[in-house]
Amino acid sequence: MGRKNVLRDFCVLIVEDENDAIENLRDILSLDGYPLKLVSSCAAASRAIGEKKFDCAIIDWTLPDGGGDSLISELARVQPDTPVVVVTGIREFDTAISALRHGAHDFLTKPINPDLLRSILVRLVERQRHVAVIEEAKQKDQQRLLADERLAAMAEMVAGLAHESRNAFQRCYACLAELSLDLGEMPDSLILVEKIQTALDDVHFVLEEVRNYSKPIVLEKRHFDIRKLFEDTWMEILDVRSSPNVPSIRYNSLNYFPPAVLLDFQRLKQVARNLLENAIAACDVNGSIEVSFDLAPYPDSMIILSVDDSGKGIRKANWEKIFTPFFTTKTRGTGLGLAICQRIIEAHSGRISLQESNLGGAKFCMEIPLSPF
Repeated sequence: MGRKNVLRDFCVLIVEDENDAIENLRDILSLDGYPLKLVSSCAAASRAIGEKKFDCAIIDWTLPDGGGDSLISELARVQPDTPVVVVTGIREFDTAISALRHGAHDFLTKPINPDLLRSILVRLVERQRHVAVIEEAKQKDQQRLLADERLAAMAEMVAGLAHESRNAFQRCYACLAELSLDLGEMPDSLILVEKIQTALDDVHFVLEEVRNYSKPIVLEKRHFDIRKLFEDTWMEILDVRSSPNVPSIRYNSLNYFPPAVLLDFQRLKQVARNLLENAIAACDVNGSIEVSFDLAPYPDSMIILSVDDSGKGIRKANWEKIFTPFFTTKTRGTGLGLAICQRIIEAHSGRISLQESNLGGAKFCMEIPLSPF
C-alpha cells in the first residue's frame, strides 16, 4: 500500500502566518498524502477546530493575533485528543520548553527539517493506530461481557423452565402411551396421538437446544483428522435421512493441510453437522456442496475451512443477522444453529463468516488458529 493511502485519513491543521513556512509545510505534507487545513491566525484556527476534528495541529508559537499557548489551551478544551507540534525560531528554546509545559506533543525549529517533521508525524500516526486498536479491543471486551451476562441470565431462566416442564412432559408422554393402548383399533386416532407426541418432542428439543446454547463452552481438545470428521458426519447425516435424494458433495484440500489438528472433536462435529444440514436444506437433489480445507501460511498459521453450496443463498439484508440467536428464515427450527457454530469457533479463538459463494448459494468460512502439537 502506498504512503498516500496509509496517511489519507490523518488530517493536519497548520496555523502559520509566514509564507515561506506555509509553502514548505504544504510541499512536505501534501507530497506525503496528508489532508491539510491551512490558516494564518488564532481566530481562523479557532473557527477550524470548532468545525472539524483534526488528528494533529502544527502551530507557530507567535501569531499576529495571539500566542500559541492560548491556542493549545483552546485545543485541549475542544479537541483534547489532538496532539500539537509547535514551530519556533531556531534560537527560541525557552519558547519550545514553554510550549511543552503547556501541553505540546513536540516542537520544530525554523527552517523546518523535512525528515524530522515526517518522523514526528509518523510517530503520531502509529500512536493513533495503537489507540484505535486498544479502543476496539475494549469495545469487544465490553460486548463479550454483555453477551456473557445475557447468556447467564438465559441459562438460569431456561434451567428453571426445563425443570418445571420435565414433570409435565413425563405426564403427557405417559397419558399418550395409555391412550395409544385404548385406541389400538382406531388407526386414524393413533395417527393423531403420534402427531401430538411429535409436537411434544419438538418442544422438548427446543428447550434442550436453548439450554445447551446457554451453557459455558469448555473445550476438550485432542488430535484428529478434521477432513475425516466432515466425511463421517456427512455419512451419519445420510444414514438417518428418510430420503436418499441429497446433493452431491466434494472435498478439496488446498495447499498443505495437516493430517491432524488439536481442537475439540465433539464441538467441531457439531459445527460440521449444522453447516452440512443447512447446505442440504438449501439445495435441491441436483445441487452440490463443496467442503474445502486450507492452511494459511506462517506467521498466521490458521486452518481455513469452508462449506459452500449451490442453493438459493441468503439475502444480503440478512447477512448481518444470521449469527444472531433465534434468527431464522426457516419455518422450523430455533434459529440457534449458526449462533452455536459461532460460539464454538470463537471459543477456539477463531471466526466464522458468510462469504460470496463460488457455487451460487451460501458459503460459510471458518478460520481457526492452528494449535501447537
